[in-house]
Amino acid sequence: MLTDSEVERLRQAIIAAIASPVIGSIEDYTWEAMFHYVKNISLSDPALGRSKLLYDAVDPSTKTGWSLKSLQLKGKSHLEITTTYFYVIQRADVIKKAIDLGFPDLDETSPPEKLGAAIIKHWNQKVEKDSLKQKVEISYEGILLKNIQGTEYVYCEYSIECLDASAFSWSWTVNQKTGTKGVGLQGSIDGKAQLIWYKNQKQLFRARTIPSDAVHIRVERNRLTLERYVEIVVSALRSQINN
Repeated sequence: MLTDSEVERLRQAIIAAIASPVIGSIEDYTWEAMFHYVKNISLSDPALGRSKLLYDAVDPSTKTGWSLKSLQLKGKSHLEITTTYFYVIQRADVIKKAIDLGFPDLDETSPPEKLGAAIIKHWNQKVEKDSLKQKVEISYEGILLKNIQGTEYVYCEYSIECLDASAFSWSWTVNQKTGTKGVGLQGSIDGKAQLIWYKNQKQLFRARTIPSDAVHIRVERNRLTLERYVEIVVSALRSQINN
């Protein structure tokens, strides 16, 4: 989790990000860049290309990596401790990669447990291969939750680990209107949904709960005018280039 000084850097980064009139909300690369500032690690220019590797930020000195996500939740109560939310952790086209995963006859009509086993293996391979490629030994998910107004933020951190396929039970969700089988394959532990794989988008969602040590930050949403923003940035660039 973040140190006290990192929490303050996160607060300042949020204030700076939402002050920009060219940024509507903190998401994607904006969050990644902010996190590099919080951790004081080197940030590469996205114009040089971005990878699809698991870790969006890596501290080579500690061999720690973070997979970073930002997510907007509706309602203030949804940012409270013990709230459970789902978010995408991976694009998992296990049907297309069936042979490579060791399930050559796998298709959408395969038994749920077989599809679930392929999904777990797909995720575990991602963790193992990218950890090795990115030289990461300690790995986390760094999730920035926010409200729609952009005034409330919660930082949550979870360990990334390979999953135990035997711990999950799998079943298709049920369409509440028609009572027919839905498009989501749900992986549960002790009766609680932990993973949902959607066969149409081939996306894997994971359930997480806001922990007691999550960092809560509230800020006022003050934004620079376009004229002032451009003036400040151009002036700062000139000063940096000259130095």
